[in-house]
Amino acid sequence: MFSLRHRSGQAILLLLVAFALRSPFFGNPVIHSDEQFYLLVGDRLLHGAWPFVDIFDRKPVGLFLIFAAIRSVGGDGVLMYQLAATLVATATAFLVARIVSRLSSDDANPVASVGAALIYLVWIIVFDGAGGQSAIWGNALMAAAALLVLDTTRGHRHISLRGAGAMLLIGLAMQIKYTAMFEGIFFGLTLVWAAYREGRSIGRLAADAGLWIGAALFPTALAWAVYAAAGHGDAFVFANFLSIFGQQDDDTLSSNLLKLLGGVGMSLPLAWLAWRGRRAGSFALGWLAAAVIAILIMHTFELLYLLPLALPLSVAAGTGLSSPTVRTTMVRLAAVLVFGALAATIMTSVRIGRRGNARQIAELVQMIGQQPRGCMFAYGSEPILYFLTRSCLPTPYIFRSHLGQAAESHGTGIDPVVEVARLLAARPGVIVVRAPKPTTNLATQALVLRAIATRYRLVGSVKIGGLPQSVYRLRTDAAR
Repeated sequence: MFSLRHRSGQAILLLLVAFALRSPFFGNPVIHSDEQFYLLVGDRLLHGAWPFVDIFDRKPVGLFLIFAAIRSVGGDGVLMYQLAATLVATATAFLVARIVSRLSSDDANPVASVGAALIYLVWIIVFDGAGGQSAIWGNALMAAAALLVLDTTRGHRHISLRGAGAMLLIGLAMQIKYTAMFEGIFFGLTLVWAAYREGRSIGRLAADAGLWIGAALFPTALAWAVYAAAGHGDAFVFANFLSIFGQQDDDTLSSNLLKLLGGVGMSLPLAWLAWRGRRAGSFALGWLAAAVIAILIMHTFELLYLLPLALPLSVAAGTGLSSPTVRTTMVRLAAVLVFGALAATIMTSVRIGRRGNARQIAELVQMIGQQPRGCMFAYGSEPILYFLTRSCLPTPYIFRSHLGQAAESHGTGIDPVVEVARLLAARPGVIVVRAPKPTTNLATQALVLRAIATRYRLVGSVKIGGLPQSVYRLRTDAAR
């Protein structure tokens, strides 16, 4: 029997809970289209592909390097990245417990700190982080940076170097998801305030601030330099910093409001705890405010985009769990976890019903076959099909929205109609088409449907989640 008063016991408990929560998703390749794509790019990166050049996307290259590292280990790519994400989520939860312990006035009672860690593990499921979403990896770095900043501001020893270490972690997190910058600004200001209270001169403060800013920007500058040295500097700049301004928002005011209200509703129990612990958790509340500002500025209100919020929200909630008696703390924790478990169960059921499961994808892969001749073109379909069938890529724009959604008509730097016409003229051996949605690009859809009608035969259809997907094979008389 392990004790929660010992870190090893806490780590074992968190690992067991993480596996219990996440193992039902193991082996499902369609948890979310984003992480399907990350795995595909990471795999092709090992075979010489350059993100942003050979495969277009806006995510930082550090995220793809993580998946490439996982693929380099071998094994079942889908299962391996999900196992790795589970271990990283466990490590992040362990760091959440350490942060709450630092913030709590009484470190003797481990229930609040471990409770905050458990809250984190549950709420990342609620916020659509059951697999390997970017924030799962980035949150680990952010938690390590927060712990280092907290220790630095309280100890005032080696503040310059410790601050540089914390901001370097922020910089690495930015190479996973650029919105980490907003939380990094809060951490940087916290370090500057701590140095000011220590009595440092203006010159010394300026030197420290310059060091910390440089540390935060170094990973991105390094990635840019590597691309520039290879002659791909323009592609790096466009994909990372410019293309987002051409992306259009499909949501209306009412749909955005509904999503925002849903996120707020899911967060209410944790917000209540955070408010209770506001005196002990002022650092956590400031961190939480920075994360909220990032969401509001980016104007993205899907639950998925609240994943970075789960980290400071769990820490702030942990500061409000503490009470004079262990029993009261346990009651509060149990009530919050029951709410979270119910929310996670309901949301998971809805997501799997909408997105599909491993059995459905296996049927689709069987219809396509391995290494289809002349490449496969998945129009609006699952990016993971390229990975599972080992198909060559007919275009750099293989994420389902880049050529298939109207919102991306001006966001990729190319005309999607011209690109679809080009790749269809090359006559891909297989075309997989998902049933259209209201946001489908009607111009590119018309080209695909015309090509299918004149040169392809239907192999079969499989319902993946809520929408059918059809496989078409090039007719032998149209192969030339």
